[in-house]
Amino acid sequence: MDLSGHLIDGKYQLVSLAGEGGMASVYKAVVRGAAGFQRTVAVKHIKPEYRALKNYIDMFIEEARVGSELAHPNIVQVHDFCSELGSYYLIMEWVEGIDLGALIKVYRDHVRDVPWPVAVTIAIGTLRGLGAAHDRVGPDGTPAPVIHRDVSPHNVLLGINGAVKLSDFGLARARDRAASLTAPGTVKGKLSYLAPEVTFGKPNTVQSDLFGVGSVLWETLTGDRLFDGKNDIEIFKKIRACQIPSIQTRRKDVPASLAAILELALSADPANRYATADEFAHALGQIMKQAVGVNAATALGAAVTEARRIM
Repeated sequence: MDLSGHLIDGKYQLVSLAGEGGMASVYKAVVRGAAGFQRTVAVKHIKPEYRALKNYIDMFIEEARVGSELAHPNIVQVHDFCSELGSYYLIMEWVEGIDLGALIKVYRDHVRDVPWPVAVTIAIGTLRGLGAAHDRVGPDGTPAPVIHRDVSPHNVLLGINGAVKLSDFGLARARDRAASLTAPGTVKGKLSYLAPEVTFGKPNTVQSDLFGVGSVLWETLTGDRLFDGKNDIEIFKKIRACQIPSIQTRRKDVPASLAAILELALSADPANRYATADEFAHALGQIMKQAVGVNAATALGAAVTEARRIM
C-alpha cells in the first residue's frame, strides 16, 4: 500500500515512494517548521505483513538505535524514530542520488565500465563509514564495535554531490547489546556478499565486513557479482571455495597495486585481510594518487547524475 500523502507523527509529510526492500518501504518526505523551515527526509517503515513478527520489529528498532549513535559523514544519519497506528517509522537523512546497485546496473546495461577511480572512491567512503561503526564506544566508555553484516551495493548510497553513505544497519549488531537478535551460526546478510567463514557458521567480524567491501568493489569494477550461481547451494559452494581470479583478468586498466589490494581484502582466511577499515581505506587512498587530475567527488557526482538521467 502506497502511503504517499500521509502525515506521520503530525510533522512528516510523505511525498512519494522512493524504494522498497524485502521488509520495508522508504518514502521521500518533508518536515516543516516555523518561519518557512523545511527539510527533505527519508522515512522508512516496516511493511504491514511483517509488523506482527517480533524479530523484524526488533531488528528495525535496533537499526534506529544503532543509527542514532553513529554520527559520521559516510553513514546515513538517523533523525527520529516514531510509532503511529501500530507501525514504526524511522526518519533518516535524505540522500539525493541513487544506490550503488543502480549505478552498477546502468553501466552494465550500457556495456561500460565504472572508471576505477570512481569505484575506489566509493569503496573508500564505505570504509570510512564502516570504520566509524567498528570504532563505536559504548555508554560506559569501553569499545563497543558495531558490525554491519550486510555490506552490499544496495546499502551504499551515492549523492549527486559525490557523497558516499553506508545505510541499512537493520542487521547490525552492537557488541554490548542485542546479542539475542541472531542465534549462533545463523547466516544473516545477502548471500553473494558473505565472507567464506560466515558460511561455515563463524561469527561476523570486522574482517567479514571488510570482505564485503572487497566483494562490492569487485562488482563495481566488473559489473558482475563476485559469487553468483543458479541457486543458493551453488553460491555457497563458490563462496567456500573462494577461488578468485585477479581483477586484471577482467579489467586491464586497473593498476596492479589495486589488484594486489583486492587480493588481500578477499583472502579466504580473515587473518590475512586488512586489520581495520581505516587500513583498507588508506591503502586505497594511496592508489588514488595514480589518478592524476581526477577530482574524486566531482567524478563520482557526475557519474551519479548521468546514471540518473539514463535510468
